[in-house]
Amino acid sequence: MAIIIGIILLIANIPVYRFLFKKWFRDEQDFDKSVKYSFTPNLISLFRGKYIEDRIASAKLSFYIFMCFAVVGIEFFILYGLINWIAG
Repeated sequence: MAIIIGIILLIANIPVYRFLFKKWFRDEQDFDKSVKYSFTPNLISLFRGKYIEDRIASAKLSFYIFMCFAVVGIEFFILYGLINWIAG
């Protein structure tokens, strides 16, 4: 039952993911840049002179992913607890 609730919440929250995306990233290119910097080692970014930009972009992506999982997690615990409370 918990897996079904999790899957439903992951799908039902797509509008929330889009909302968070618009709040954290200017456009899709900003998101792509964040993904690129997340996979670029910090040492390479340091030699390219883009270390700070790399860290900020990586942090934006990490926080976006964290927020998406946090929303689903909070909703899951509320809904799962409510269902267990009703079921007795």
